[in-house]
Amino acid sequence: MRTLLAALAALALAAAPASAAAPAPVPAGPGPSAAATAGDAALVRDFLAAYRDAVRGSDPGLTPSEVRAEWLAPELNARLDAWRAGHPGADPVFRAATAPDSWAARPAGSAGGLALVTVDEQWAGGAVLRVRYAVRQSDRTVADLRDTAG
Repeated sequence: MRTLLAALAALALAAAPASAAAPAPVPAGPGPSAAATAGDAALVRDFLAAYRDAVRGSDPGLTPSEVRAEWLAPELNARLDAWRAGHPGADPVFRAATAPDSWAARPAGSAGGLALVTVDEQWAGGAVLRVRYAVRQSDRTVADLRDTAG
């Protein structure tokens, strides 16, 4: 499923008209990796959509744990489980009791083989939470996520 979504995102990017405004390239940070791209942001958006569907039960084929296992590094999953234990009632990915209504993801640089993506999660009441994702370039897996508030 993840491979199919990534392929569709790549096709959509390739098929975008030349007149579409593309974000300016982000200078690469320390490390050998190239700067994060719109494809990295699309991968994070695809993960969030699949995860939100699982949380809301609108995809009866997958549980939130199964979506996390498919898209996230095992080390990150373990950290999210520990985070949940310290934050009763809050979802460890969305960092809130409910899933956000929308989000905006954008490339934010790179470091040490990781593409960084900033996500602004938005709820109907106006609350916004900024979360930084790190996509491991070697296997296109989400290796880290942290809300910028701590």
